[in-house]
Amino acid sequence: MLEVPPSDPGPISRAATHLDAFDWVICASARAVRALELARSRPWPAGVRTAAVGEATARALEALGVIPPPVVGPDAGADALWSTLADLDTWPGRRVLVLSTPGGRTTLVDGLRGAGAAVEVVDAYAMAARDAADIRDDWARARADAAVLASPRAAATLVAAVGREALAALRAVVAIGPTTARELAAMGIACVVPERAAFDAAAATLASLQTAEVAP
Repeated sequence: MLEVPPSDPGPISRAATHLDAFDWVICASARAVRALELARSRPWPAGVRTAAVGEATARALEALGVIPPPVVGPDAGADALWSTLADLDTWPGRRVLVLSTPGGRTTLVDGLRGAGAAVEVVDAYAMAARDAADIRDDWARARADAAVLASPRAAATLVAAVGREALAALRAVVAIGPTTARELAAMGIACVVPERAAFDAAAATLASLQTAEVAP
């Protein structure tokens, strides 16, 4: 998958300029935070609270100087974040900006709107699938023993290019987050999920699996 600008950059530009019009800003990924940073050249406005899907996204927001620190769910994924946010504020009438990507899950948006919040969803970036032939060529050259998949869309794109059997034959498949794991399970591909939704945690999981294989 390749990160590309949104088809219409106007909404992210306007939202970034007028963050003080919102009570909450919620970012679905670190990519969304980076897009917001690029579109905004001034300090974070006081009084605007933030929430993040995952620790990496929270760290990206903290680097922008948000106060107080972003709200993060107890586990990875939008479901865990909404379970935390649901009782954290009185949502009717709250103005909420959600920065996401086209085709992203609507768990947070549905929950917020159901609770009475006025939600504006803005595409901060888009993900474009690479050509399937290029993916197959890279896959053949890599001769991978394991794979790390960071999103349901990445999993579906890879399987569409190289086939389910290619992933099922690997020594290990690591899914970053339960949502990606569910996508893989639906395709009949066994996987493991690291304790945290982060690439360093995925690398540690792969290392532990390798250690377990060579242990006497």
